[in-house]
Amino acid sequence: MNLTINLSHIVANYQLINERVAGGARTAAVVKANAYGLGCVEVAKALVAAHCREFFVANLDEAVELRSAQKDVTIYVLDGVTCTTAAAMLEHNLIPVLNSLEQISCWAKSAELHQKALAACVHLDTGMNRTGLGADETALLIAEPWRLSPLNVVLVLSHLASADLVDSNQNLEQLSLFRKYRQQLPLGAASLANSAGTFLDSAYHFDVVRPGVALYGGNPAPHKANPMRQVVSLTAPLLQVRNVDRGDRVGYGATHEFSRKGKVATVPLGYADGFFRSFSNSAFAYVGSVKVPLIGRVSMDLITLDVSDVADSALYVGAPVEVLGTQLTVDEVAHNAGTIAHELLAALGNRYKRCYVYNRSEQTQNK
Repeated sequence: MNLTINLSHIVANYQLINERVAGGARTAAVVKANAYGLGCVEVAKALVAAHCREFFVANLDEAVELRSAQKDVTIYVLDGVTCTTAAAMLEHNLIPVLNSLEQISCWAKSAELHQKALAACVHLDTGMNRTGLGADETALLIAEPWRLSPLNVVLVLSHLASADLVDSNQNLEQLSLFRKYRQQLPLGAASLANSAGTFLDSAYHFDVVRPGVALYGGNPAPHKANPMRQVVSLTAPLLQVRNVDRGDRVGYGATHEFSRKGKVATVPLGYADGFFRSFSNSAFAYVGSVKVPLIGRVSMDLITLDVSDVADSALYVGAPVEVLGTQLTVDEVAHNAGTIAHELLAALGNRYKRCYVYNRSEQTQNK
């Protein structure tokens, strides 16, 4: 099975966002979860060549992997720091995103121990209620700014909860609160916009924007046409074809019954590959230019397709079947599973042969 990742399209998506915020903000890249399942090291290499110099990862392990490949970029660790990870943060020149007064204290102690103002990012929660300093901790930090005095606060960020919802009032509420906090803690640069926030009004851009899924082809503004280029395509070989009669059933639980004579194609792809069980009887694929429905339940390693309307000449063992690509976008496929592009991409398994395509000559690197 071939998973093709178009690095030149990732770069084009980065450049589109960079142009959108030009003159007002820098564009960082969120490459957490192995760059949403597409390969952090390879994606970062392409983005660095496109002059991206700031990256966000989820945790220390991701940061160390990225640092081993990229020595001269800024890496922010979203999970922050603990007293047991502080030494590794220093060793690998990483910047923790400080999410609590406890994390601030831990990093400040490290700074005092090493007699050095360590770079830090402070996360102020403005409505997500997930990570970051809550209202009570933020109020205390504002009242006692000395807590940050041992540190070099290079960035203060918050995270939008509803930027992709066109009718939500929460965006303005978070923007207003973030502005208030910035007046009370005027330290470092400011960052609020994720992928969707970048496509809101420029008031949300501040100094740094942090696109994630938009880099990888997901639509940052679902109520509008997707401005991003498709990045991923996934094809799997046709494994077997059989004729069926009216009344024949397919798959576990016999959840699909044929109402006519037809043909069933089996493809070696399943939920072990991140092709969700929720695709059962709801997803589609393409055999050539013919759109065919997935029938029956997705199993661990196999799916079945109704190929009754496909010419016999196209139904040979090994024929490529597209389940994600130019004819089936990542957002469309995710919608059919009742999920979002973020989860679909991050779930892509390790059994795929990843092929990286870069530049107009379609030069490839296999992994």
